Amino acid sequence: MVDDDLTDDDDDDDEADDTDVADDDRYGGELRIAIIGEAPSLDLHMSTATVTTLISAHMFEFLFTWDEEFEIIPDLVDDWEVSDDGLTNRLHLREGVMFHNGEEFTAEDAYASIDRWANVLGVGFGQELMEMTDEMEVEDDHTLTFHMNEPFGTFAVSLARQSNSCAIYPAELVEEAEDGTLSDFVGTGPYQFVEAVADQHVLVERFEDYSYRDEEANGYGGRKYAYADTIRFIPVPDEAARVAGIQAGDYDYLESVGSEQFEALEDDPNVVAETGPPSSNDLILFNLDQGPMTDVTLRRAVQATADCEEMLTAAHGEGFFRLDPGHMWQETIWHSTAGEELYNMADPDLGQEYLEEAGYDGETIRIITTQEYMDMYYTAVVLEQQLEDIGMNVEVEVFDWSTLLETRGDTSAWDIAITGFAFRVDPAQLHSNNCDWGGRWCTDEKEELVSQMLSEVDLDERINLWEQIQQLAYDEAAFLKVGEENQLLVYSPRIHDVNLTQLVAAFWNVYIEE
Repeated sequence: MVDDDLTDDDDDDDEADDTDVADDDRYGGELRIAIIGEAPSLDLHMSTATVTTLISAHMFEFLFTWDEEFEIIPDLVDDWEVSDDGLTNRLHLREGVMFHNGEEFTAEDAYASIDRWANVLGVGFGQELMEMTDEMEVEDDHTLTFHMNEPFGTFAVSLARQSNSCAIYPAELVEEAEDGTLSDFVGTGPYQFVEAVADQHVLVERFEDYSYRDEEANGYGGRKYAYADTIRFIPVPDEAARVAGIQAGDYDYLESVGSEQFEALEDDPNVVAETGPPSSNDLILFNLDQGPMTDVTLRRAVQATADCEEMLTAAHGEGFFRLDPGHMWQETIWHSTAGEELYNMADPDLGQEYLEEAGYDGETIRIITTQEYMDMYYTAVVLEQQLEDIGMNVEVEVFDWSTLLETRGDTSAWDIAITGFAFRVDPAQLHSNNCDWGGRWCTDEKEELVSQMLSEVDLDERINLWEQIQQLAYDEAAFLKVGEENQLLVYSPRIHDVNLTQLVAAFWNVYIEE
């Protein structure tokens, strides 16, 4: 549990003016970010796609976010009080924070945003939060109180920055949208929406009336300087085109690049190419809702056969991945080896035994993937060969990323899907907790364990519950972790202070200097 009071006692509560601390010569220019393709949505309430977070987290803010040590800190919250019995969470919200439309942020906006995200759209984190909440109460313009029916150990985590997160929108836009699309993209972030032109760009510009926090920049929180005048997010589905573009000076940052291209870029004096700790997990999803993969024995055939090292080598290249059974990263306190005996088994003979036990009759197994993330494509191709070697009839279907996400939502259209989890700080943030995500893993035992983990306030017990969830995922072959992709950062030497990347890149506080 984080401290009840999230403010720094040494900080002045008044919002600081940026002109006395910002270096004026850092302001100016346009950042051009090459992304892997069209974002399926810019509405963070409606999309789990990493590219949505990459773009939209510059426009929208959250009640909580993460510091450089991945600890919870306030964003739109000023301070947070928790009662001794854990049944009251009172959020004192920042005053004087302006939306891009000129309206002041209030508790009504936070209430409406949380209600849409959790109750109307039914996002998993929000559903769990609401199940533990008897009432959300707007006490005044800047106080929002949650009256809980029992303590909820992941309260702040649920409301923090993440993919598919509870971004805060103006109440009037939320009411107009209901369960549909937002009519406009209005937030409180350091950049505001200008336009989205299909197949060309999403353009955001500095919000001149942005309300800075007093604290110095700290991870994804603190003061956020919009040094660049504009940021242009440009869909470039072809990886070779992204690489050629940054070499030519057309782009400043690549959202994704494969290891083969990365090795060539390391020797290019016009490009900065750096490696970092793993930033994502590669996953194989099974369709547990309908079709052949609802048979656990057939899933175990794939689990036993899967040679993760072979897939990772093809996807990322030797030296650019990490084999690890943990569904949470070694860099977090949540890392566990539970279920490791079922990870990277690479045992096709055992796979064939399971195949025979399942009574597999040659039905076509459809694997869906994309070439916009080439690692996902290579993973699918290698998996296809491994499964064909044990006698399965496999067909790989390739989609652009947005279409793949739509197709994955139709459980009649696929059997296996290749995807990944971006880096997470807490397992409460994993979409696999949600029955409606991905392959629809939803068993009574899993649901009970997840519910306990989310509500438990004792950290050691939460860790124990998480280990049980991970073991259960292996035992039920609910999905397969392949491995972890090392972070490959490729950007122009003209941009500086590129520090926020492991939880999806953020470009406030990044400046241009030729």
